[in-house]
Amino acid sequence: MRWWDARARAHAALLSAHAAAVGATADDGPLRWGAWSGAALLAGLVLRPPGGVRAGSDPLLLGEIPCRSEGFLVGRGYEWTSAAAQEALEQGRAAPRPEGDLVLPASLFEQHVLILGTTGTGKTRLLELLALQAVARGETTVVIDPKGDDGLETRIRRAAGDRFRLFSLPHPRRSVRYNPIGRYRDVREVADRIAALLPSSGDALPFRNFGWEIVHTAAREMHGRTPMTLRNLKRAAIDRPVGPLAARPREHYLKTASALIPVLSKLATDQLSPEDGGLTWEAADEGRWAVYFSLGSLLGYETASAVAKMALLDLQSYVGGRYAYAKGRTPMWLFVDELGDVATPELVNLLNKSRGAGLRVVACGQTAADLEAALGSRARALQALGNANTVFQFRAQSAPDAEVFARMAGERLLRTRSEGAAYEPALLGSGFRTVDDFRARFSESFEWRDRPLVPPAALVELPRFHYFARWEGRVYRGRTALVS
Repeated sequence: MRWWDARARAHAALLSAHAAAVGATADDGPLRWGAWSGAALLAGLVLRPPGGVRAGSDPLLLGEIPCRSEGFLVGRGYEWTSAAAQEALEQGRAAPRPEGDLVLPASLFEQHVLILGTTGTGKTRLLELLALQAVARGETTVVIDPKGDDGLETRIRRAAGDRFRLFSLPHPRRSVRYNPIGRYRDVREVADRIAALLPSSGDALPFRNFGWEIVHTAAREMHGRTPMTLRNLKRAAIDRPVGPLAARPREHYLKTASALIPVLSKLATDQLSPEDGGLTWEAADEGRWAVYFSLGSLLGYETASAVAKMALLDLQSYVGGRYAYAKGRTPMWLFVDELGDVATPELVNLLNKSRGAGLRVVACGQTAADLEAALGSRARALQALGNANTVFQFRAQSAPDAEVFARMAGERLLRTRSEGAAYEPALLGSGFRTVDDFRARFSESFEWRDRPLVPPAALVELPRFHYFARWEGRVYRGRTALVS
């Protein structure tokens, strides 16, 4: 039971009142002291729930999944205007304003949504709220959860019912099997998916190129003869090289494949190498499944990241075919938690071109720097940010992180007040005595300057579950909703 639940707080209030009554009627000193102490403690829990959720910053609790024809509920709040920014500039914070439901138009999801914020501020809960609404609409939903959030998985499963499919690296016994290289139109796609997992910076680039060439050769030999799975690919490329690969000197060949060997060794498992059956995007789209990837990155980061990246590349291939041959289908949703763990340059291409195929992407990340580190350059990170038409910013950890959203929100002309004071000796004074008479002049001036509509300080101080958001050129301040 959450401490911010109204029911729990009501019970605490009743216990507090009872303890206060005992303290008022007790004759024994220690008993009276204990009763009053208990009453004070319980009253404190009612007025200020533990866990960092302060009075006035509680999330919005929902008893059921909202389903609105006009869009998706993202919480309650109000539009952040120049007047609110002016108050924040002059008084340190804006005065509370009447809140209303914040509904994000469904059409805006075609241009993708990005959710930023530091750990534990509510990003995953907002992603969960949006995913549950997509599932409730009966639309194909894919959730990629690198770390594995049990609460998120449980609620998606409950909402989807028999449409739910789980792929879980930490729990293979209750997981469906999935072949991330089984579907392709050209064998070069197989090489691309494997090469995307190899390092590409500095001295590692030649070995990535060697890896691509080895996989492409092996896949070409396997095509039409052997089922294309990671286990069979490892056998054909490394264990018992096939075709032209077998003619190469073994020792030199293993050196050129040194970057490829550990990747294939980690991924060549039964769970990722079904020769028939298993999860396919065609079946998921046809059945409008809710597919949940729980990857357990805390147990094995590199394997979890590799599976997520290949799943995205496989999905990109399917979306490309969907765009070319099946326009007009219902929307397909992709929700990605911890975007920095799965981002690749190919993901930017997916964001660029998936709109026409009906794919809608909602992704969570901590900072823009995480994207820069994952994608290898600031330019690519800015490309990813630029492809998100709607941005939610929860509490930022530092001013540089906050400034990213502040720049997105833009600037407004705000009034700046400044004061001045000057002191000088009195004009009339004797040269034979010390002058102790002074004249003071005070001044006050106002000027209009371009200031951030959302000050970075306001983003650093946001309570848990609160956010600023920007869509359709407007900025909102809101608090997310939780589905119980």
